[in-house]
Amino acid sequence: MPKIHRAALAAGFAITTAATTAAVHAADQGFYVGLGTGQMVTADYVTPGASALFDEKSTPWRGFVGYRLGLIPILDFALEGGYRSFGTAKATVGGVASEYKTSGFDGALLAIFPLLGFDLFGKAGVLRYDLDRNWGGNTSSFNGTAPMYGVGAGFRVWRVGVRVEYERFEVDQLKGLDGAMVSATFRF
Repeated sequence: MPKIHRAALAAGFAITTAATTAAVHAADQGFYVGLGTGQMVTADYVTPGASALFDEKSTPWRGFVGYRLGLIPILDFALEGGYRSFGTAKATVGGVASEYKTSGFDGALLAIFPLLGFDLFGKAGVLRYDLDRNWGGNTSSFNGTAPMYGVGAGFRVWRVGVRVEYERFEVDQLKGLDGAMVSATFRF
């Protein structure tokens, strides 16, 4: 195939991809709602300064609303807020029965890279949390604000979407709180 034909073919493909991406992207602007679940891991030292590590899984859920801005075709942004329960993580560690319950409201900014019906995104935001920690029958309650961040990917058809994401929360009273979520979304 002559070089001129290859160049014309490549240019045609690039224009078609850009036009399709722009059309799909333009249709995504607006409000959406979602509901998700997954698996979170809560990590902590059972007593301050101790070496016994609590590192247990729980089943969280999250409900959220968002608004996708639809600013430019190759990079989009969304504002998102919701409520989540991280579930109950419990185990006996170092002879101490331990249980953690965390929940709260969150808000985040998503940077989205749309490509032909798929989205890759990063997110950063804040979690306003309530944490109940029970060590051997002694319960302590904490609340505060923690930074959150994550990455994910999504797929959508018409107004319905599915996304998978990894999130991490920097809660002061814990060694770690992170996990993966799968969510269904509906765009208005």
